[in-house]
Amino acid sequence: MKLSDLKTGDTGVVIKVGGQGNFRKRLIEMGFIPGKKVSAVMNAPLKDPIEYEILGYKVSLRRAEAALIDISSEEDYNSENAGTIRVALVGNPNCGKTSLFNMASGSHEHVGNYSGVTVDAKEGHFTWKGRRLIFVDLPGTYSLSAFSPEEKYVRENLVANVPDVVINVVDASNIERNLYLTTQVKDMNLKVVMALNMYDELKKRGDRLDTKLLGKLLGTPVCPTVCRTGEGVPELLDTVLEVADSESSDEPVSVDKIIASEDSEEIENRYQFIHDTLSRTYVRHFEPVGEKSWTEKIDSVVTNRWAAFPIFILLLYIIFQATFSLGEYPMNWIDWLVAKFGGFVGDFMKEGWLKDVIVDGIIAGVGSVLVFLPNILILYLFLSIMEDTGYMARAAFIMDKLMHRIGLHGKSFIPMVMGFGCNVPAIMATRAIESRKSRLITIAIIPFMSCAGRLPIFVLLAGAFFPHHSALALLGIYFIGVLLAIFSALILSRFIKDDDLPFVMELPPYRVPTAKATWRHTWEKGKQYLEKMATTILIGSVVIWCLGYFPRSHKDAEYQQEHSYIGQIGKAVSPALEPLGFNWKMDISLLSGVVAKELVVSTLGVMYSSEEASDDPDNTQLQGALAGSVSLPAAVAFMLFILLYFPCIATFVAIKNETGKWKWAIAICAYTMVVAWVCAFIGFHITALLI
Repeated sequence: MKLSDLKTGDTGVVIKVGGQGNFRKRLIEMGFIPGKKVSAVMNAPLKDPIEYEILGYKVSLRRAEAALIDISSEEDYNSENAGTIRVALVGNPNCGKTSLFNMASGSHEHVGNYSGVTVDAKEGHFTWKGRRLIFVDLPGTYSLSAFSPEEKYVRENLVANVPDVVINVVDASNIERNLYLTTQVKDMNLKVVMALNMYDELKKRGDRLDTKLLGKLLGTPVCPTVCRTGEGVPELLDTVLEVADSESSDEPVSVDKIIASEDSEEIENRYQFIHDTLSRTYVRHFEPVGEKSWTEKIDSVVTNRWAAFPIFILLLYIIFQATFSLGEYPMNWIDWLVAKFGGFVGDFMKEGWLKDVIVDGIIAGVGSVLVFLPNILILYLFLSIMEDTGYMARAAFIMDKLMHRIGLHGKSFIPMVMGFGCNVPAIMATRAIESRKSRLITIAIIPFMSCAGRLPIFVLLAGAFFPHHSALALLGIYFIGVLLAIFSALILSRFIKDDDLPFVMELPPYRVPTAKATWRHTWEKGKQYLEKMATTILIGSVVIWCLGYFPRSHKDAEYQQEHSYIGQIGKAVSPALEPLGFNWKMDISLLSGVVAKELVVSTLGVMYSSEEASDDPDNTQLQGALAGSVSLPAAVAFMLFILLYFPCIATFVAIKNETGKWKWAIAICAYTMVVAWVCAFIGFHITALLI
């Protein structure tokens, strides 16, 4: 809670004073120190400044200045709160910073092996030896200059909310480059503890490092750690407590002052200092001439001129094949359980609207989406492995030339692939792209990347209409999305002008991801899927059922649906979609998919709950019903339309937030609708000619 949040007449207790330099010093001199009570007396007529009472006298502060002071209520203030230590994690990309955050705080933030995964600060708190620690995981950054959005964010965070301790996470296998950021943070006169991470790799390589002398020369404790396994983390936390309780006579120095004084010769002096320091502390074991590391051996294959692209396409095919083949059995088991559960509830309950809404609305709607949970988990498992091993950075490396030719940056490829998981974090990940032109174009084309929300629809339709070539059908639909994204980028690059920036991106060494981290990431995404089913999809299924249930008629189910409110809505939009071969039930599912793409499946599940299924034992109930009532050309057109049309509401909002303009979000959505209709029309007629 901030002092600026304190209501007139209320009293709080000061926990911490933020800010920097003379301003922070003045506040402390005026009595704003931890443990002191402060009351809000009154606001100025324009709500700013605010008058407070502390130590028996009154003082006025502007609202923005009061926001730099952390307080708590008198009830919540106790010795534990008074001893709270705020710790900022700072380090280069790929240094294991987020692994430390997860290991120490128990948070489940994903660890990606490329720059730009952590695009804002994540907080986690826990208790260590009776002290409450708040860990703030800041984005990975190479320096405190304002070259990238991450660097700017780290600077602003350290300035606006000065931490009690900074843990500078340093990659022990690349220590010289990492220490540049260390020297900048130390120059801010902050309390710093170095976590020398991946220390096992340094020892395995045969290198030797005098950590005590290194800490003495740098003026900061150095704690060797292996955050992946937790080795050294307890000792690191003990050191954090010691440093936090130590006295410091130095006031924090503004980072702007440090950056303003740096030119190419300052920078060179920093590296000279780092070189001199390491020459006294670090002995590197050099590999025999001609012997390649594992990373070099793997790169010689996966980045090979002739093999790189076939390998990438093969990996995608394996992922999609596994999504079907491995996911088929648990998918059928869940479908069987849903059908049995629906039948049990139907036999147990009395006839009436309550039974109908539970069986035909909730169980049929949510159950039709639940059956695809195994496929979602398999997709995220493979994406997690590709990210954590370091292969995703190689994908950006091999794609840079192609990306550049269509007006994009090599880094654009990473958010595009992330879009296969979810478009929202993929759009947020574009913050790692320094070029404004490339960033805007990447945001515009990400909706063409088939997200996990669309995956259940494609699994449903591919399994029903392409039972023997499901993986190829899925691979084909994904590639159509990529090709249309490239085509769209070519068009947009002619209208958006900006300076082109160089391709500078670290290629981290390959690492074997831990089973725990991989499963945790996979399950977190699966849990989000389940949470969506318990909220958005559940509500949407009930709404769709209600629209199909009223007004009531006493005729058969087909007549009831066709003349219900939902039938009337479907017929109203049918003229626009009839050339694509869609029936009014498919039209309704498309409208519900605007909220969340998974609702397309749940809507179809509700609409086709009373349809007779086909006799194919490999099909789910819904697949059988669709196969018996939808033509193949209409199914192809439907898949294309789902792939390309209006992104979900969450993606729409993310586009607006990241571009800062509603017109961009509206224009992108309008463009996707036009492209979807045209491509679905072409797909319908080409398929009709071929069969």
